[in-house]
Amino acid sequence: MVELSGAPAHGVQVSFATPVTSAREVNAQEQPISPAEVNNGTLVTSFAAYQPRTFALRIGSPSVHLAPFHSEPITLQYDLAAATNDDDKTSDGGFDGKGNAIPAEMLPSQINLDRVRFELAPAKTGAYNAVIAKGQTLALPVGHHNRLYILGASSEGDQQAVFRVDKQPATLKIQSWNGWIGQWDTRLWKSQQEERDWAISANHAPWPPPDFEQREARPRAPRFPEDYAGLQPGYVKPATLAWYASHHHTADELNQPYQYSYLFAHSIDLPAGAHTLTLPDNDKVRILAVSVAEDYPRLTPAVPLYDMLNRTESVTP
Repeated sequence: MVELSGAPAHGVQVSFATPVTSAREVNAQEQPISPAEVNNGTLVTSFAAYQPRTFALRIGSPSVHLAPFHSEPITLQYDLAAATNDDDKTSDGGFDGKGNAIPAEMLPSQINLDRVRFELAPAKTGAYNAVIAKGQTLALPVGHHNRLYILGASSEGDQQAVFRVDKQPATLKIQSWNGWIGQWDTRLWKSQQEERDWAISANHAPWPPPDFEQREARPRAPRFPEDYAGLQPGYVKPATLAWYASHHHTADELNQPYQYSYLFAHSIDLPAGAHTLTLPDNDKVRILAVSVAEDYPRLTPAVPLYDMLNRTESVTP
C-alpha cells in the first residue's frame, strides 16, 4: 500500500471479505519490522506523504464454503491424427491438413485448467486424437452440469464457429493453432530480410548444418527513416490459452523451433437438462477434448485485466 496524494493519512482502515486475525509490517524481503494494529478484524495504519508500507496478514476462515467443483470428460469419436513423434511423418495431413503437426512428445494425456479436467487421447504418429468439426452431435452426460468446456484450435486462421446446445446457438471464435496470440506494435521496413528456415531434426541433426554460414550471417540493419515503411498495430487474442508447445513438427519430419503450437479452452453455459452438443460445420475447427462441469457462479471483471490494445488513436513510430 502507498499514499498517493502527498498528504499524511491517519487511521486508514483496510478490510477484507473475512476478518483479519493478525498482521505485521514487513520490509521488501518480507522480513518482519513490527506488529500491526488489528481492530475488529480490520487492519488500521497511518501513512506519511507518499509513504509505501507492506503488511503480512492472516485472514480468518470464510463463513460460507462453495460446494466441491466437479468436471466430467465426454467421450469423442476421433477422426484426425493431429500429432506426430519426432522425425515421423504424418499419414493423413497432421493438424493443418498440410503435414504440420503438434509435437506428440509434448502433448499430455490430461490437461487441468481452472479445475476443469480435459482427457486427451494418446498422442503419437498415426493415432487419432482430434475431431474435425463437421456438424456432429454429441450426447451430454446426465447430471447437474451448468458449464461446457471445449479444448481445441483452428487449423487455418481464427474461425467463427457456431456450436449448439440442444437447439440454442453459441458463437465462439476458435483461434489458430499457430502464429502469435499477441504482439506489440511492429515496425515494417521496405527491404524485409528473408525468413530463415530453422527447422531441424530432433534426433539426426547434422552439425554444423550445410547452410551454417547462411544461418549465422548477420542480417543487414534497416535505416531510419529511409527504410521505414509503416507500423503494424499491436493486437491481443483473448481466448483462454490451455496448452502450448515451443515448436511444431513440419511435413518434412523436422522440428520448427519458436513456431508455437496452441490449444485454447472455450466455455458455453449449459441450461438445466441439456441433452446434446452439436459441433459447427467447419472442417477447420479441431477439437481434442470436451468436458462438462458443475461450475461456480461466473465472475466478470469490471475492466480487462490486461492491455487489450484496442486504442482508437493513430499510431506513430
